[in-house]
Amino acid sequence: MDFVSIEQHGFIGNLGSCALVRTDGTIDWCCLPRLDSPSVFASMLDAERGGFFSIHPAGATTTRQEYVDLTAILRTTFTTETGVVELTDWMHMGGFSSEEEEHHTFPALYRFVRCTKGTVEMTVCFNPRLNYGRDATALEAAPDGSIVVAGASDQLRLHTSLPLAPSPQGMTGHARLRSGQSLTFICTYGSVERSDVPPAMRSYERTCEYWQRWIATGRDRCCHLLPAWQQIVDRSCVTLKILAGGKGIAAAATTSLPEIIGGSHNWDYRFNWIRDTSFTVQALCSIGHFFDAREFLDWLTELLLTGGRRPADLQVLYPLHAASLMPEQELSHLRGCADSRPVRIGNAASTQRQADIYGEVLRTVFLAEELQPKVDQSLSGVLRDIVEYVCEIWKEPDHGIWEMRTPPRQYTYSKVMCWVAIDHGIRLAETHGWQVDLDHWRQERDAVRTTVLEQGWNPRLDAFTQSFGSDELDATALLFPLLGFLPPDDPKALSTLDVLLRELSDGPFVYRSSAHRREEGAFGLCSFWMVEALLAAGRSDQAREHFEELIRSANHLGLFAEEIDPKSKSFLGNFPQAFTHVGLINSAVALSRAFATA
Repeated sequence: MDFVSIEQHGFIGNLGSCALVRTDGTIDWCCLPRLDSPSVFASMLDAERGGFFSIHPAGATTTRQEYVDLTAILRTTFTTETGVVELTDWMHMGGFSSEEEEHHTFPALYRFVRCTKGTVEMTVCFNPRLNYGRDATALEAAPDGSIVVAGASDQLRLHTSLPLAPSPQGMTGHARLRSGQSLTFICTYGSVERSDVPPAMRSYERTCEYWQRWIATGRDRCCHLLPAWQQIVDRSCVTLKILAGGKGIAAAATTSLPEIIGGSHNWDYRFNWIRDTSFTVQALCSIGHFFDAREFLDWLTELLLTGGRRPADLQVLYPLHAASLMPEQELSHLRGCADSRPVRIGNAASTQRQADIYGEVLRTVFLAEELQPKVDQSLSGVLRDIVEYVCEIWKEPDHGIWEMRTPPRQYTYSKVMCWVAIDHGIRLAETHGWQVDLDHWRQERDAVRTTVLEQGWNPRLDAFTQSFGSDELDATALLFPLLGFLPPDDPKALSTLDVLLRELSDGPFVYRSSAHRREEGAFGLCSFWMVEALLAAGRSDQAREHFEELIRSANHLGLFAEEIDPKSKSFLGNFPQAFTHVGLINSAVALSRAFATA
C-alpha cells in the first residue's frame, strides 16, 4: 500500500473518537475507543504493520468525496465502467438533547455501501492491528457471524452479513452489488453484542440530525458571517467539535504526520494544550457556539481550581482522558508516514515552561465574561496568584510557543503574553474590585512593555524578532497589535508587518519563523494571523485576497493540516489541525464584520 498524501483524506468522528478515510475508501487511521487511545488502524504510519480497513470497487474508477449536508458523515462515490456505488462512513452520535443521551458517543464505526446504478464488484479487507501494531492481533468468526478481534488488552468486533475469510491481510470478502443492494459494516470496541448496537439506518438518522441541529445553533446566534464563507466556517466548527472529545480539545487527530517529509519533526498532538483550548474558546464565542465555549471554559476553570494548584504547577498540555501524561516514546517498529521517523506517542513538551500560557488563561477569562459574567471568589484568587507569579518570573527564559527542543531563551512573544496576563489581570481587578497592589502590577506591566520595545526590537531589520538580541523573525509578532500590546497604526507594528510579508510569506502562506522557512511548510495558523494583521492595519482588500486564496488551498472537503507546501499545496503535519481551523474562523469573522460595515 503506497503512501497517500495527507490532503487526500476525509475526517469523521463523534465526541469520543475519529478516523481518517482516504479517497479510495480506505480507513488508514483510527483509534478506539477514544481519539487518544492506541490505534487499531494505522497504515498511514506503516502500510504493512499499521492495519487498515478498505472497501473499494474492482477495476478503474473515478471518485468523489463529500460530506452529507452539514454533518460529519462522509460519502465517497465510486463510478466504474459497470455502475456506481456509494460508501458512507460515520461514527455514531446520539440525541441532541439531554433526554436523548443513550449511546451519545458510542464507540462504533459505521460503513454503509449501496449500489445506485448498474452492477459493481466490491472488495472488502478488514485488517486491524491493535496497539499501534505492537500486539499480536487474532481474528476469528463468532457464532453470530461477526468477526472478533482480540489483542493483549483490547477487543473489537465487526458486525456484517458479508462472509469474510482469512487472508494474508486480515479478513477479506467480495460481493457483487446490483442497483438498490447494500452492505453494512459496524466496527465496535469491546465485546459488544449485535443486539446492543444501534441499527445502521437509525444511527445514520440520529447522527445526521445531531450535526445539523448543532450547526444550526451556531448559525442562529451568528448573523454577521458573509454567506460566501458560511460553509467552510461550518466545516471548521464541526472539525473542532469532533476534536473536543475529552477535557479541552485535541490539537489534532493524529500523531507523527511529518512537518518535513522524511524528517524527524513528527509529534503526537492528541493532547489538550492550554493554548489551543484558549484559542478555541475565543473562536467558538465569535461564531455563536457559546455552549461549547462554556464547556471549555469550565474545564479551564476546574483545572485552575482543583487540588490547590499553584501557577508554577500549570502544565503546557494535559491528557484528554487519562489522569496523568505518559512519557514520550518512539515506536521504532513503525516505518513512519512517507518514511518519516521516528513515530512518537506522548509529547515531551509537557515538561517545558512556556510563559505565554498565563496570558492565554487571563485573556480567555477576560474575553469570555459573557459566558461567566461574574468571576467568583475562588477563581479570582487563582487569577490573582497567576498575575503575581507572572510579575515574578517574566524576566526568565522559556521554551516559547513553538516548543523548541533547545535551551530556554528570552522569546519576545512570551514576554508580550506576560504583558497580556498582567494587563488583563489589572482590568479584571478594576472591574471586580480585587484587593491587590495595582500600582505594583502596573509597574511590572510597564516594565515588560519597555523591555520588549528595547530588546525585542531589531533596528537593523526594522522589526520585532523571535527572541531578544536575535536576527530571527517570527510570525507571532503579527499578534502584537491584535493583543493590544501596540496600536495597529504604531510604526513598529506596521514596519514589522511589512518585513514579515516580505521575509516570511509566500503569497498568503506564512512560515512560523526564518528558521522554519528553511525547514518546513507554511504554518496554517500564522497564515490566518496575517489576514487579521492586514485587516487591523487597514489593508482590508489585501486581507480578503489572502483569506480567499487560503481557503482555496483547503482540501476537497474544506479541511486543513498544520502546514502546507506553498508550491505543491501538499499538506504537512498532523491532520486535521485545530489551530488552523481556529485561525480560519477568526479571520472569517473579522473580515465579515469589516466588510459588513464598509
